[in-house]
Amino acid sequence: MKLFASCTAVIALASSAFGQIAIDGSVDADYGNPKASQSCHTGFGNATDGVKSFANGSELNAGWVKVDAAGGYLYIFLSGNMESNFNKLELFVDCVAGEGQNTLLSTNPDVDFNGLNKLAGTKFDADFAPDFYVTTTLGGTPTTQYANIAQLLTAGGGVGAYIGNGVFANSSSNNLLDDQTYGCQLSINNSNKDGVSGDSANPGSGCGVATGIEIKIPLVLTGWSSGDIKVMAFINGGGHDYASNQVLGSLPAGSGNLGGNGTGGWDGSTHVDFTAIAGNQYFSTADADTCAACFGDLDDSGDVGSGDVALLLLDYGPCPNCPADLDGSGNVDFGDVALVLLSTGPCGG
Repeated sequence: MKLFASCTAVIALASSAFGQIAIDGSVDADYGNPKASQSCHTGFGNATDGVKSFANGSELNAGWVKVDAAGGYLYIFLSGNMESNFNKLELFVDCVAGEGQNTLLSTNPDVDFNGLNKLAGTKFDADFAPDFYVTTTLGGTPTTQYANIAQLLTAGGGVGAYIGNGVFANSSSNNLLDDQTYGCQLSINNSNKDGVSGDSANPGSGCGVATGIEIKIPLVLTGWSSGDIKVMAFINGGGHDYASNQVLGSLPAGSGNLGGNGTGGWDGSTHVDFTAIAGNQYFSTADADTCAACFGDLDDSGDVGSGDVALLLLDYGPCPNCPADLDGSGNVDFGDVALVLLSTGPCGG
């Protein structure tokens, strides 16, 4: 796939049909309902700070994936938090049938201080063979997000790149990592305090969280031409060598951190084998919607309409982390009303 070298001209011509999706770490109505939700407590700290930049824990609550074929972009949204200590999000995209790496090779591009190749030996579910990789992290003062991308060619090799950084001006601002070379955009909104807990006995639910990690990728980078796209994501330690239990698709409830060998330890030779874990540790554009409620259905009626607008108006004004604050701005205002109006109709419709 000789894609990276020629992608800039394609990106310049692309015009997204998903005009309402702003890359700001808040889920937009165009995403619809999530395709995966978390059922496992977080073993990497339950986030409680409630500010957009800094987080004191990591969790992946739900996952969305949208293809804008006309505009030429793939959108991925993972609700939750990234702890601001340089933990890594490892994101894998399976988008070319019959290609990719079901078990990661050791000859992939050197990105993030060879972090990708530290994952060599990781084995995915039998029907998941990723072709594209994104890793992102954040930390420092001021809090800054960094990201790298890489091809995952069937035989190894290929191209990888550091795609830049996005700085939070302050704790209440949005960040944007806007890659001018390859056309990727990323953002993180760390204000979530809901979702899963840190208690294995009472894990809570990943449903209902609308802020987190948002990624926009030009389809030309992935090699996709048609068909379903599968996504797998997990939170890893700062050295790409100690996997958490925050995986989407979800690990079984009560699972501990995977570590380097899949059982919470590390012996320098074995790696995580997702085929040994029940369920699918990935989600797909073809999957059924998950979570009982849908975006904007504040009255749980199964339909987004005037009743939801009425509930928004009751909470109008400053209302950080309340359900009516759909865009995560800290205020219920016209932006939230607009999101409800964009979602009007039956859930899942």
